[in-house]
Amino acid sequence: MNRRLQTALEIFFVSVIILDSFLLFISIFIPLRPLSFMGIAEFDLFASIVLLIGYILRMRGRSASNYIKNHPNGILAVIPIYFIGLNILELYSAIVILKILCLFKIFALIMASRQVAKVVDEFVEKSRLIYGFSFFIVVLLICSIVFFIVESGVNPQVATYEDSLWYVIQTITTVGYGDVVPFTQMGRLMGVIAMTSAIGISSLITASATSSLIQKFKEERNEMMDDTVSYVQRIEQKVEKLEEQVARKEQLEELNRNLVNIRSEIETLKDILNKK
Repeated sequence: MNRRLQTALEIFFVSVIILDSFLLFISIFIPLRPLSFMGIAEFDLFASIVLLIGYILRMRGRSASNYIKNHPNGILAVIPIYFIGLNILELYSAIVILKILCLFKIFALIMASRQVAKVVDEFVEKSRLIYGFSFFIVVLLICSIVFFIVESGVNPQVATYEDSLWYVIQTITTVGYGDVVPFTQMGRLMGVIAMTSAIGISSLITASATSSLIQKFKEERNEMMDDTVSYVQRIEQKVEKLEEQVARKEQLEELNRNLVNIRSEIETLKDILNKK
């Protein structure tokens, strides 16, 4: 597979896995509307299918049993727990058990993202983008949860957690539609934290990405220099071999001339002896 295509696929896999993990997390700990909850279940089904495809692509040329044995967490990661439990088995009374299973699935998804996206994982580790992304997730969760707690019941625009999450996301991204505004002082503080965090997050991500690109350019330049030095060394070796062959040929020609002279002298000596 082309490396660029592989990288693009891995970025897609990681993006889906991260979004699925985040949605599963808020579905476990945050009260959501039934419609939103079922939407998360459907997206989890989509993410499970995508991850299964990623595993199949990664398994090419390998034994499926050995691969599953080496990556047992992959089995849990590709099971759409909510969709099977609610849409197929209709286990609405066992929603707590389903949430506990989804909590384990989140950890399995984190491990799975490293297995199906090794190129992206290496880039993230080198660039330290994980710190910026983790900071973004923490700010998003804390601000949205606190905003919902302090604004619900006071702010008519914040009826559900989804309203709070929508406000924090548009604040962090500096979009600011203005359809949701804080009523309480703590709600305004969460907005300030989200806005100022956006500056830090963008700066951190930009710095990490720039540093990673510079490091990549240095590595490519060093690799080109090593290739050039290696190529020059090979040329020098070939030139030395040619010089040795030319010198050997000159020696043979000189030896041949000496043999001709010796034969000529022998013939002359023979003629002299015959005359006598």
